[in-house]
Amino acid sequence: MQTVPNDDEQAILQDGIKRFARTISGQPLGLAKYAPEPWADIRLCFENARRKADHDGGQTRFGWMFQHKLVEAIPGPGYLIAIHHAVWRAPSGYLFDVTPLHPDPQNHPLAPGGDTLFLVDDLAQPVRSGRMIGPRPTKFFALDDDARLAGHVQRLREAEEEHCRSLYAAGEA
Repeated sequence: MQTVPNDDEQAILQDGIKRFARTISGQPLGLAKYAPEPWADIRLCFENARRKADHDGGQTRFGWMFQHKLVEAIPGPGYLIAIHHAVWRAPSGYLFDVTPLHPDPQNHPLAPGGDTLFLVDDLAQPVRSGRMIGPRPTKFFALDDDARLAGHVQRLREAEEEHCRSLYAAGEA
């Protein structure tokens, strides 16, 4: 169960997000207004953003949304996850997250004030494999130097890389 971080933990989290974001992209880190479309599917952010742009103008922007996780067996600030994501850039220039939230709150992105924390990354185009269009591998970032946490995060990275290799290979079949 996630708890609300105190001020010190919040400062560590905010600093960690900025450091993590710099390892991913030099583009802006900011908020995408959470405005889910009733027709959008929680699993299809790329399609949702494209469909919104086709209907209302603007464009799809690719990048990363973030989650914060704690490891119960390892005291400390936990780790961050960057998940490949797409939002809609309205003709006005504002970003909107048109994809509904997952029903499980454990899978919700960091959302200060209710809007999605989003890192723009023009290099984060979806992976095309055969007829499949899929996400780039999820990224992980330990918020401290605990060796146990580093090992946990490394195992997550390895599992994600294997999962994506299988996913992309299935797209080639």
